[in-house]
Amino acid sequence: MTLEFEPGDVGAVRRHLQVADPQGLLAPCGIDRVILGRDCVRGLSSVVRGVVGANGSGRRPKVVLLVDETPILRTGEDLKSLVEAQLQADFDFHKCVLSDGHPVLHASETVLEEATGLVVGADVVVTIGGGTMTDIGKVATHSAGDIPHVAVQTAASVDGFTDNVSVILRDGVKRTVPSRWPTAVVSDTETISGAPPEMNRAGYGELISMFTAPADWRLASLLGVDTTFHPATTELLAAAGHGIEKWSPGVGRAEPEAVERLTWALAVRGIVTGVAGTTACLSGVEHLVSHMLDLYHGQRGMPTGLHGAQVGVASILAAAAWEMMFERAGSGGVHLAKRWRLPDPANARRSVSQAFSELDPSGKVEAECWRDYEQKLHDWERSAGAVFFALENWDVVRKDLMPLAASSRLLATGLKNAGSAYRFDQLTPAVTDDLVQWALRNCGLMRKRTTVVDLLTFLGWWGPSDVEEVMSRAAEAWRTEVRDDE
Repeated sequence: MTLEFEPGDVGAVRRHLQVADPQGLLAPCGIDRVILGRDCVRGLSSVVRGVVGANGSGRRPKVVLLVDETPILRTGEDLKSLVEAQLQADFDFHKCVLSDGHPVLHASETVLEEATGLVVGADVVVTIGGGTMTDIGKVATHSAGDIPHVAVQTAASVDGFTDNVSVILRDGVKRTVPSRWPTAVVSDTETISGAPPEMNRAGYGELISMFTAPADWRLASLLGVDTTFHPATTELLAAAGHGIEKWSPGVGRAEPEAVERLTWALAVRGIVTGVAGTTACLSGVEHLVSHMLDLYHGQRGMPTGLHGAQVGVASILAAAAWEMMFERAGSGGVHLAKRWRLPDPANARRSVSQAFSELDPSGKVEAECWRDYEQKLHDWERSAGAVFFALENWDVVRKDLMPLAASSRLLATGLKNAGSAYRFDQLTPAVTDDLVQWALRNCGLMRKRTTVVDLLTFLGWWGPSDVEEVMSRAAEAWRTEVRDDE
């Protein structure tokens, strides 16, 4: 039976985790509240006072507001001014505007250092914005001594509002680092519904990685490379996605009920990441492809696309890669187990160099990616016995994995229904087939995370023609609708 939770009911999520994880293998859920509703931002001052209340020092609490330079409107009203007026009236208020000289703020190391310095000594930090602004707040409050953080969410674009990790830029490469749980997230659906339509549609794209990435995570577990997998988290994800085919069309029309369901589903995803202690539960091939596109555009000084939109389209590629894997491997057995082999380290290093040296002649990107890829090779070598056993018993492993990897056609249909991008040429900036091929071909070389691409690579099934086959399968999924009776 599928679990169901009322939107915003963090307590119900905690209770499920307590029952489903009696050994306490998962981390505790560290977020206190998700305040979800059509006008809840007007009660922000009360939320902040509730957070500070435990301190009870008697003095006027110091609240630091971190914002970027991007204007944000809520039904025609300046959201930042609305928040500022509340906080000025009740607290020792300090507003800090962050800028890195770019039209869109990045969570670079320089910006993070500045933000950390600005929040030192605060009783509570409030951030307003999307995923990047929230990530900056989570890192800054963590680095400054674990200061309580209230995040005001302005779009349902990513799932990073409710977890304890942050995506930052390190030497031009996106990396996920530990930060802290926000104490509370204020998800005002009136504000979120009024976000640019592409933001919430991108959030739907981010959401559907839960229909591909858990298969990568489970694969790594079965191969003995990553031992963090826990079924309680996939049960939560199933609850978050329950009925998605019914409400997803409303996302593209900014219908409040659909936006609320999307916002809550993304919030559950964030909680799952936090309790699992790894982003691997929701970040597989599709995220690697998106990060590769960001890396390419960033190194060339070009605008980067919306992360969730890229993830959504790339999820179709991920599903297609799984379909190819299942078909080629068949029932597995000794022949499959004997087929796999790790590359020679010198050859692997050359592959990384060929993938990234032209992109960044300084060598920083290549060095950063090689550090992670070299670690991945060590992890696979250490788990060679488990890998052989899993491949030898692939028929059993396949039955475990198949429910976690949705069909490419199903994902493409869902994206279409939600009004989200479902082809790379629909993204902004548009992505050419050549760039998609480069990103997909080399995505396994940028991180230590194990995915189906690594398995295909080590089985000798990831040459140019194999990558082209996956792209062809994805293109076929774009052209084909899933009927209601399927």
